Amino acid sequence: MKHAFSSTATAATTGSQPVDVQCGWDRILQHHFLTVCEAGKLPEGIIYTSLLERGGGLPDVDTVAEQLEKLGIEAPAGFYERIYLDEAFNEGNGFKQW
Repeated sequence: MKHAFSSTATAATTGSQPVDVQCGWDRILQHHFLTVCEAGKLPEGIIYTSLLERGGGLPDVDTVAEQLEKLGIEAPAGFYERIYLDEAFNEGNGFKQW
């Protein structure tokens, strides 16, 4: 299941800038994925992607939250609960724009 939202990154490393976030549960690989890019600039403007992490993904919702926090990105209300449920029920092949 893929989730997408737009926000503003406020971390010291990125400054304050609009960003697009894509995140979700990969049923086949059994981990979360996360990509953050400059608003409207995917794939050229990638700021962070979990593809560069060991194993290509993030093991749990807490790690997703930590990565977004490092970038100074606030997720929409209910976002973390939803990606947790995607993992718990092994849901995929869907899309939700927040």
